[in-house]
Amino acid sequence: MPLFDHPELKVQKDRRVCRSTDTRIAKYSRRGMLFSLVAFAIAVAIGELRTTSPKLVLVLAIGLVLVTLIRAYYVFRFEHLYATGPKRWRHRYFLASTLGAIWWGVVLYSHVFLLGFSPATQFLWLYTVVFCASVASVFSPYHRFLTWFLAGSLVPAALQGFLASDILGAIYGALTLAFVWLMAHQARRESENYWDRVAAMQALQQKASNLAAARKHSEAAVEVTNEFLANVGQEFRSQLSDSLGALALLEGDRLSDRQREWVRLAKNSSNQQLKLVDNVGMFTRVARKDIHLRRAPFNLVRTMEKAFKFAARAAQRQRLEFNFQISEDLPVMVTGDNRKTAQLIRNLVDSATVIAQSGELWGEASFEQLSSEEGQLNLKLVDSGGGEILPDESELFGAFSRMDTTQVTTGLGLNIAKGLAEAMGGYLQLHSSADGNRYQAVIKFAIEPNQRIYLQPDRRLQDTDVLLLHQKGLFVAGIVQMLESFGMDVTSKHWDDGSTEPMDQLLQAMDRGQLVVLAPAMGDTNMLSGVTQVIASSGAAAKKFPLLCLGGYGHKLEFAPLAAAEPESQYLARPVTRKEFHDAVVLRLFGGIKKSSRRVVCTNADVNRKRKLLLIEESRQHQGVTEEMLQTLGYQVEVVAAVEDALSRLPDNNYDLVLVDCQQNTTHSAEIIEQLRHWESEYSPDDRLPIVALTSTTEEQFEGRCLAAGMDDFLTKPLSKDSLAETLERWLGE
Repeated sequence: MPLFDHPELKVQKDRRVCRSTDTRIAKYSRRGMLFSLVAFAIAVAIGELRTTSPKLVLVLAIGLVLVTLIRAYYVFRFEHLYATGPKRWRHRYFLASTLGAIWWGVVLYSHVFLLGFSPATQFLWLYTVVFCASVASVFSPYHRFLTWFLAGSLVPAALQGFLASDILGAIYGALTLAFVWLMAHQARRESENYWDRVAAMQALQQKASNLAAARKHSEAAVEVTNEFLANVGQEFRSQLSDSLGALALLEGDRLSDRQREWVRLAKNSSNQQLKLVDNVGMFTRVARKDIHLRRAPFNLVRTMEKAFKFAARAAQRQRLEFNFQISEDLPVMVTGDNRKTAQLIRNLVDSATVIAQSGELWGEASFEQLSSEEGQLNLKLVDSGGGEILPDESELFGAFSRMDTTQVTTGLGLNIAKGLAEAMGGYLQLHSSADGNRYQAVIKFAIEPNQRIYLQPDRRLQDTDVLLLHQKGLFVAGIVQMLESFGMDVTSKHWDDGSTEPMDQLLQAMDRGQLVVLAPAMGDTNMLSGVTQVIASSGAAAKKFPLLCLGGYGHKLEFAPLAAAEPESQYLARPVTRKEFHDAVVLRLFGGIKKSSRRVVCTNADVNRKRKLLLIEESRQHQGVTEEMLQTLGYQVEVVAAVEDALSRLPDNNYDLVLVDCQQNTTHSAEIIEQLRHWESEYSPDDRLPIVALTSTTEEQFEGRCLAAGMDDFLTKPLSKDSLAETLERWLGE
């Protein structure tokens, strides 16, 4: 058996672990040596040994100083000596410390032998016991060394206590031997526990290191995957934009009903693929929380209305009744990201539409002002039940998995909506049961100090009577609320209540020339046919009256007989915005709308033909669709393949607007815009030429880079006639 401890376990052979342990021993030993010298000096000062045996005191002092200096050499030069050999330092220090403990035992033995149990002896003995107890926790990792240290310090004095033939000495000796045995036994247990704990910590650290490495590798793999998806997505968008553009142009030609149906099918299929590509790209950014938000003032009400109306198309294709109501207390102008807000609404409504499958979906938007400068938008969606029952939020929003529905974008849409809401300082919650699904999205905005008036109701509508005939539907209460917000007195009657009162009310309204609003349920034609019969049976001499039908999907064809029977009637497709509804009511009652502005935007095709546009498009494959679409809108278009050709044509042609096709390389696109602006600053500094970028990229950084380069506006491919016409009219309208 070795004299001192030697490495047995794997952890004891780890230099980092042993260095930490040995450093603590060396640090504690510095104070211990100083205290021992002070304790010896006190014992000599209060005892009689200095007078009875001065030479012995001198020998003991010299020996104590020598062993202390030897230990100090290994302690104070720890860094240098330990670096040359940890095992060598440890064994030499243990040997020096054991010799120091034996010499201290000689000091204590000399006091007991010569002075007996005098006060100086008792002080020295007590100090030795306290000191050994205090170093036990530090030296316990090396329990053999600790046992030799305790025995060398206390056993000689304990044996002398027994030999003194004194009861007090026997007690001191017995207690000291018991103390040494107990401390040695405890040191062995603590040594085992210490190295087990260190081994466990080392295993945990190794596991954490492996997990960190695996996570780093996983993040790198995810980053590569995201980049791959982004690049592939841009390629898909580029190809789909040409397909959808060509289909849009083909749809405007003279086609048979069968051909038009095939074009519509191809267009819907391409739109679904495009939506999936966009959602996958956005989902990767949401997953890694890489969402960049713009902060700019925008019209919140208009953005929400356009997003809701856009999302309603998918609901109508699914034969789902979708309507919404935006609170009139909503601030019109806020500061935030209008595109991300619209995208959140579209993804949320699309997902709720797919989950509901059939029935009705109702949306509400309200605003809660948190302070004078900030508020939060509350979006609520409720379906009528009968659709999918969703899993818990932890499962639904954990990792994406395809749900058992007819679409593939449900899980993506909800995850994207949740990520966007959280990025805008809010949250997304949902509750699902057999009675229906409830969605609530909250996002925060800064309120603009200069607000606009969204709608000033026509004063002529005040106290005007209106009869609302409706069937079942969550949207009926919203229609009543909008009419009442115009200041009108509403009489609401359920058409299928089993009584003749609705028909009587209709006849009375016809006699008085009162406005009648019809709200038939989707898929039900009983109301429209019944109202038509009532009007037809009233006779040809019946008084004409204003009638407005808010119809759902499929009602427009059924409205034709009613329109023939009542020429003063008008059809308005649901969902309808508050302004659309207001203008239609004013038109039915008074024959026109009061103009709030003298600005007239001219959309005459002859005026548009005078506008000359320059299209910079490098790819011949993409030139045809864009050029044909611009010519269809009535603009003169010249196409060039490079910016150099464009710069050569700019001096000799009076272009009204330049369109630049920007692909995924945003740096190259920004350079093209910078070259155009540089030419403009040199040759035409007083006449700013509008530049509109056409891009298939969805990168967050694209807009910022191109705006910084001098871009005025941009359109995302695939282009639609409506969006293209609206953008060009915004920059070229009179």
